[in-house]
Amino acid sequence: MVRILLFFLFFILLSYAQTKKPVVIEADTLRYDKKAQIAIYEGNVTVKSDDFRLFSEKLKIFLDENGDIKKIIAEGNVRFYKGNRKGKSDRAEYYRNKDLIVLLGNAELQQDNNIIEGDEIIYHMDTEKAEVVGKNKRVRTIFFPEEKGKKK
Repeated sequence: MVRILLFFLFFILLSYAQTKKPVVIEADTLRYDKKAQIAIYEGNVTVKSDDFRLFSEKLKIFLDENGDIKKIIAEGNVRFYKGNRKGKSDRAEYYRNKDLIVLLGNAELQQDNNIIEGDEIIYHMDTEKAEVVGKNKRVRTIFFPEEKGKKK
């Protein structure tokens, strides 16, 4: 269950980081600093690509010397959707060189009715190991078993 939901999160972040389909990012403002290799979108940020949607108050995209994405940080009421899956947190971070995704603050992933919640959700993509941390509240999983003979 955790593996499925966290793989979904990885897919979501990469779907707009490396897709060949058009990605549309809209915000109230954009600041780009070529020397620092960073693009900062602020105010009602939306990211749309195919059937993926991400919303936040701020989105920072850090680039390497070749112009490839090395890190993405979404902040402020982060919400994302793809098909029957969705997630939310106060902050989401993707580190390409570490194969690491971190959801910080009120982190939640949901697929159909199944939910994982914690203060932090940390997923190491290379080892497929996940850690859900409850600092201020307990970790919670709500899992609905599939009915026999019924596949999704």
